[in-house]
Amino acid sequence: MGILVNLILGVIAVLLASLYQSNVHFVLYTGVRLYFGVGHTLEPLTAFPAYRCRRIEDERLQACEDMWLSEATRQLFLACSDPKGRQQWSPKLSVTNHVALKEANTKDGAVLSGAIFNASGRSLTDHIAVLNIDEPEGVDGAGFRTRVLGTPGYPGTHGDGTLNLVGMSGHDGDSADGGEVRLWLIDAKPSVDLATGRVFEDQTAAGGNQTVEVFRAIGGRQATALEHLESFWDPLIMTPNRIAAVGDETNAFWVTNDLGHSQSRWKRNLSPFFSQGSVAHCSSKSKNDNSQTSCHAAIPSGLSWPNGLVHNRHDGLLYVPSSMLGKVDIYAPTTAQNGSPLLPMKKVDTVDVGYAIDNLMVDKHGDVWAAVFPVAKKLGAAGGTRLRRCWRMGWGEVLPMATSVVHDATTGRVISPFIAVCDKV
Repeated sequence: MGILVNLILGVIAVLLASLYQSNVHFVLYTGVRLYFGVGHTLEPLTAFPAYRCRRIEDERLQACEDMWLSEATRQLFLACSDPKGRQQWSPKLSVTNHVALKEANTKDGAVLSGAIFNASGRSLTDHIAVLNIDEPEGVDGAGFRTRVLGTPGYPGTHGDGTLNLVGMSGHDGDSADGGEVRLWLIDAKPSVDLATGRVFEDQTAAGGNQTVEVFRAIGGRQATALEHLESFWDPLIMTPNRIAAVGDETNAFWVTNDLGHSQSRWKRNLSPFFSQGSVAHCSSKSKNDNSQTSCHAAIPSGLSWPNGLVHNRHDGLLYVPSSMLGKVDIYAPTTAQNGSPLLPMKKVDTVDVGYAIDNLMVDKHGDVWAAVFPVAKKLGAAGGTRLRRCWRMGWGEVLPMATSVVHDATTGRVISPFIAVCDKV
């Protein structure tokens, strides 16, 4: 019996030592602290008199997970959905996400049946909305001229033409009028039986069909539709969260896998604690390349819940936020002599923001802005933070359910989807 006890104690000691060395204890401590907002103080918008904020009421601007501002055409593109449909179909959410979503919505009487893999309850009306941000309308200019862009010819889920939007990114053309505006969209489609074309009733095994779709905006400064250019599917695009477009001729981009690469639900739920998140770099064939579209592991692992990354064209760096640790890791892309990216990427700095971070954006001056959750448990309490290029923190505000933030450096306006707009007074 003594030998058995010693053996068990030895195994436990090895496991604890392994967990300690793998940094799980630090991730767990930090994640719990940010989840409950320990040490954070929530302040109302009135505490920031330099900004006047208002909410835009428009049924076309609901559940807008992400957005991107075209500086050249002065159009704000938003990836919007149906709130009830998103409660039914979010194939890559972890249990933590789902519990928080349930707590946030059941208070309003919403019913969550079928959990996050209920493909039959998914939204069939996800769309890209566009705001002309220099054309206010309504009472005292409280709103903006808004359009919904069609996607003619896009196959969607086995020919139904639908989108299930998550993250997005964009790129302006080089000409004075904005040129070719391209959008990269994450489409979280359900898996289908290719033999019958029917959506699998049980999506838990397949885990959904996550792809990155590239579109071109038709209509210039008054975009009217999106033309589908290319689809990216790869085993390295498993739990995509956000895209950072490069904008070259190969439609290249980086994408975060916030919950790693496993299809297993329990492994995905543990992924943030064991830092299994990753970043992939994908591109299509170039003019001098006969290969197919391909992805490579830019950051193979080691990230705790990597979220809305951005590529800063002003300094050439890639900014990757961690929702679990409240930090932004900064990487320098390196290339070989033939111009292809060298992997893995080199980390050059880390910014400790101190808040659970969702999406980042870069304004035209090169400043990086972050949508943060002061108390992650209360998803409705969110804010915006600016990170200067010299890595210093700027001001913050509490905004309603802000998963993204856009800073229009031309006007000083700050926009977050619910959608809230804050004008500099």
